[in-house]
Amino acid sequence: MQILINTNDEIINYAIVGGFEDGIEIDNIPSDFIRNFKPRYYLFNEGQIEVNNEYKEETETFPPIEPPNLNLSGTDEELRKMFANMQIQIVQGNVMVSELTQQNARLAQEIVETKQELEKLKGDN
Repeated sequence: MQILINTNDEIINYAIVGGFEDGIEIDNIPSDFIRNFKPRYYLFNEGQIEVNNEYKEETETFPPIEPPNLNLSGTDEELRKMFANMQIQIVQGNVMVSELTQQNARLAQEIVETKQELEKLKGDN
């Protein structure tokens, strides 16, 4: 097993498999080391692992997550109509995409047929 320590000899990480670039190989660890491990909870002192008596639990303070502002004007019925209109627009957009895809396929077929006719004309001359 390897441990990684910081400049204060506090153990900040450990590896059972593999290791660290500046890791220290350890053979004897306390029986509760893995179960109780927290960065800086243990010290590496004169080749021995011991509990850091000056350890303080870190409490990270994250800014509170604010719920999104849902100031939607209008009644429930108005919102339902807006949603229905958006659904209709999506269907219309999908229909347009389908029509354009069909047009592209027809144009591609016409190009192929035109090339074939040109090749026939060239071959006849």
